[in-house]
Amino acid sequence: MSLKLDEADREIINHLRENARTTFVGIGKALGTFDATVYNRVKRLMEMGAITRFTIEVDETAVDKRNHGFIPANVKPGAVKEISRQLCEIERVSEIHDIHGSEGLIVKVRAKNLGRLSCMHA
Repeated sequence: MSLKLDEADREIINHLRENARTTFVGIGKALGTFDATVYNRVKRLMEMGAITRFTIEVDETAVDKRNHGFIPANVKPGAVKEISRQLCEIERVSEIHDIHGSEGLIVKVRAKNLGRLSCMHA
């Protein structure tokens, strides 16, 4: 399905991409229109499915002061997707990276201290 967006819609989306907390007043000033107009357009864009959610980007190292480490994981051939899905459900796992050319993963984990991190690797 092709959405019909005009230039103002695209400008609003670009402002919200830069900062989802940008006020409708701020966007309106930047576009030379009223905040009510921006509100109505955002509401329409959400109803159309062009905007699906508002979110934040977090610097995990600033928020989570725990130790991080990388653990290699050898996986049986053909099981990478399933193992990755299972690892995603573990709270301490923050990232999973596929090692191209092999059946392996690199798993980034968090722990309260280095001792706990070492225990995860053993």
